[in-house]
Amino acid sequence: MPTPAMRPNFAATIMAAVPYRDMDRTARIILSHFPEAPCLPVMTRGIRWSLEGIPCVVIDRQKKSIYLDASPEREEELLEFYDRYEQDDLDYFATTRQTAPFFHDMIEAIRTARPPEIKWLVFHSAGPVLLGDIIKQPDGRPAMHHETLRDMLIKACSMKARWLERKIKTEVPGVEVVADLPETTLINFTSSGGTGSRESIVEAIDQGFSGLNCTTMIHCCANIDWSLLTETTVDVINFDAYAHSENASLYARQFKAFLDRGGMIAWGIVPVQEELLRRESVSSLVERLERGIEMFVRQGIDEETLAASSWIIPSCETVLLTEDDSDRVFGMTREISEIMREKYGLSGSKG
Repeated sequence: MPTPAMRPNFAATIMAAVPYRDMDRTARIILSHFPEAPCLPVMTRGIRWSLEGIPCVVIDRQKKSIYLDASPEREEELLEFYDRYEQDDLDYFATTRQTAPFFHDMIEAIRTARPPEIKWLVFHSAGPVLLGDIIKQPDGRPAMHHETLRDMLIKACSMKARWLERKIKTEVPGVEVVADLPETTLINFTSSGGTGSRESIVEAIDQGFSGLNCTTMIHCCANIDWSLLTETTVDVINFDAYAHSENASLYARQFKAFLDRGGMIAWGIVPVQEELLRRESVSSLVERLERGIEMFVRQGIDEETLAASSWIIPSCETVLLTEDDSDRVFGMTREISEIMREKYGLSGSKG
């Protein structure tokens, strides 16, 4: 957990996937709206950038699908993977410029025009449960249900995140890295019809973050049993506060224990669905956020602690919006951050 000096105090940041395709514009928008906590953008809807260093990948171009094949014929790939893992060979798991130029370009943009306010730098890399759910086995079942593939994906996610952390700390010294490993499909494993035990999901999430020496964040936009995440070792729980504040407040006792041990909450208060965005304003979203905070406070959470431990963020990625609507989401997120800091006497806060 970060030290108390690293409290966000309603700092604003974003999820990584954006609709922009021009790097100069993307960097300019992110740095102007979120100079304190910029994010490395993801400027593609594909997942190829998440797969470097992962063995047994099969790309079926005819069916437009990607799956993992752990048959005996792929054993050498798995052996090399585990050998590289045991050697702690982070470079083997690098996210290269060829698959993710946006990461490298954004780091260079920050180095060139480093905001004086910068304190955090956020990156996004797939969480192991998410990756093991969206990538299938040859028979169509999630790779997460295969013991070997599950173990491999957990280790791969950890190593890729560690490589990104190291790169950022090397290229942009003096910032606190925030590693966001989203788990947006947890509902598939934790619902009444789900297929994952509580212990196995917590273990997979924690192992995905293993080896990192930075602030860790997990995003889930579904309505789940939130105690599942408060029991992990993660630092920041990032949830869709626009839709689920009331449901999350039912777990106030667990969130209190989470905050007491130094945890933080990222309030995803700005919706990223076009129809919802059209009917909201900054003032209406501030009112909605204040109601959410009050729900937690009524359940016994100290308001001052909660405010100091809160981030402001969109409810999810803006990748499916138009560029203009994404601009609006980012502008509203920044304004809400400023308003909440003013309200709680945290204006000009640097942590």
